[in-house]
Amino acid sequence: MTTCSEVLLTSEASGQMWNVCVWDFQSSTSLLTYKGGTSVPHGLTILNNDFIISALNTKPILNIWPLHKRDNQNMKMVCPGRVTALDVTPNGEYCIAAVSEKIHIWQVCTGHLLAVLGRHYQCITCLRCCDDGSYFVSGGDDNMVIAWSLGRVLSETGEHSNRRAPVHVWSQHSLPITDIHIGYGGSRARVVSSSLDQSCRLWDLASGEMLCCIVFDISITSTVMNLTESLLFAGGSNGQIYSYNLFERPIRTERHIQSDTEDPNTSIYHGHSKQVTCLSLSLDGSQLVSGSHDFDVRVWDVYSGQCVKTIPHKGAITNVRLIPTPPGVISETKRPVLPMQPFERHLYCPQKGADSGEDNSSDTLNLFINQFEKVGQSSNRTNMYTDSLLLSRATTEEDASFTQGMCIAEMKDEIEQLRSENKRLYNFAVDEILQERNKPS
Repeated sequence: MTTCSEVLLTSEASGQMWNVCVWDFQSSTSLLTYKGGTSVPHGLTILNNDFIISALNTKPILNIWPLHKRDNQNMKMVCPGRVTALDVTPNGEYCIAAVSEKIHIWQVCTGHLLAVLGRHYQCITCLRCCDDGSYFVSGGDDNMVIAWSLGRVLSETGEHSNRRAPVHVWSQHSLPITDIHIGYGGSRARVVSSSLDQSCRLWDLASGEMLCCIVFDISITSTVMNLTESLLFAGGSNGQIYSYNLFERPIRTERHIQSDTEDPNTSIYHGHSKQVTCLSLSLDGSQLVSGSHDFDVRVWDVYSGQCVKTIPHKGAITNVRLIPTPPGVISETKRPVLPMQPFERHLYCPQKGADSGEDNSSDTLNLFINQFEKVGQSSNRTNMYTDSLLLSRATTEEDASFTQGMCIAEMKDEIEQLRSENKRLYNFAVDEILQERNKPS
């Protein structure tokens, strides 16, 4: 369908023609459209290059479209409340959503609600995961930016998971947070937050220190950095986009930028007539995409600051995302790798108490081959190669020792079988070599 290495995803507030549209980034032609409601700002993401997830603006529902299907059928996930921000881990294992001031974390392949985190005091406006999925950062109307360790918050599931402490709490902003960007580097990445207090602040995720504060003369509503983290782009409430050189000399902790003064380290892109709501950069960092309340998506050349194309819409732009072209956009035969289950609305408890009326005595070892085929407790399937192994905790020590011994026995049988096969292959190879040498020349 397209040979472009990147596609552009946009959503707008009117919902007259579609909710989400996939564009060919080079030709600006519409490739796919997905109908059904409108997406909330910071509520559009791609799951494992297989699904588009959209948080509806007026209902507590997530719309999910498989990218390989062309019939526009979608799945609906009912959430505990209206989702205000959304993101997924890069490996597609977890979906993280903000419902008012709470953060909900679901496991995608099972649908289990693993954690509900409460640290914000007002509505969360944006969520971002780092490139390796080890951390995620949230920002809200309470002026706080909070960094969380995903492994830490998932290490204790159940009713007490909302008491898990975050890694960092940054409260230097004085007005609501409008956008968050996380650079590359995993747990050592840098985080940029923008706020209505007319500033962007750069944080170090590892130490929690604020590296610098850039103060503008207007409120900042969106922000993004390039891959080398040398340029910071900030969209303003008046439609201007600032491109600021972070490697300026001399290095200062606090920097003030005025739009009416000449600054060699700052470029201003003029074109939008209203607030810039979202920004996204191409993979090579040469082009910037911006969305605004003036119903336009604009593509800018970063080096010249010129607008190279404009894509008109029917309503205010709520999301723009430039992503590598997913296989499902190119071919309808590309099926999702991971399954999706309906998201649960209540916390998942691995061990249920006697009050629940369920019998725990049957909890035993479960094996899954290729994440789909369930294998029983018998040891006669030792010739199957297991790609993934899921262990559920035994409720008693006797069950645990039994299942562990059974697993060890199966592994030993499989090792013996592999050894015999390797010996047969070795003997076959030796015989072939000897026969070749003994042939008359």
